[in-house]
Amino acid sequence: MNMLNLFLGRSVLSAAILLTLTATPARAELQSGQVLVKAISGDVTGKIGDGNWKPIKAGDQLTRGTTIRTGPNANADLILEYNGSVLRMLADSTLEFSKLDKEQSPDGFITETSLNLVAGSVIGSQRKLAAPSRLNVKVPGGTATIVGTEYLVRADGAVTVLSGAVTLSYNLPGNKGSVKVTVQAGYSFDPSTGQVVPTSPDYLVNIIADVDTVRLNAMSFKTTGPNRATVVIKPEEPMSPSSAPRTPQTTGGRAPAARK
Repeated sequence: MNMLNLFLGRSVLSAAILLTLTATPARAELQSGQVLVKAISGDVTGKIGDGNWKPIKAGDQLTRGTTIRTGPNANADLILEYNGSVLRMLADSTLEFSKLDKEQSPDGFITETSLNLVAGSVIGSQRKLAAPSRLNVKVPGGTATIVGTEYLVRADGAVTVLSGAVTLSYNLPGNKGSVKVTVQAGYSFDPSTGQVVPTSPDYLVNIIADVDTVRLNAMSFKTTGPNRATVVIKPEEPMSPSSAPRTPQTTGGRAPAARK
């Protein structure tokens, strides 16, 4: 009887050791980030999923699955607190927060963000994201991948880069195929031609005030983590029309015109 108990005890111990050696470490819990509404001007509403549209006010916290829209002459300043991104939605825009994922790693948080720009325009400032973190702005015809830059993306596919660079994959209209381009600072992507062209000073005049507001918000943004570390986003000087690249103007050498 003693030999049987000894045998069973060793068998249980062996099984426990085997289970310990073969078990894989559990992954860190995937969390959903939040979006802080820093300020609004005009009529701004939001909804979750298929819910009803409700007024949005400064100080609200938006979660994954929320869609926010701005009315005529309205705008909304947003801060993605978990990844250091600052956004301004311009008038008549609709933006859905499809994915706001964050996951703890030994080197900090890994974030994956997907924004669906249904209509209108959004100006953004994104601190440098370390791989494999990424931020994608999806439009009906393609996807703009943001790593660390200042940019304007329109729902019609136009992309203007103010600093850094944006990688864009876009399906050309009329079944003309797809293109993948990198838009550098001082240039814009024209979705009607699939070409990257210098951004003209005339186009910049219309967005100077909005860009400067985004830059100021980026400068003042601090994380809300346990150490309350400052997110460092090196601001550019206040923009002026003369900051566009001094490239001789040619046909198509302007930012793409807004579609009616």
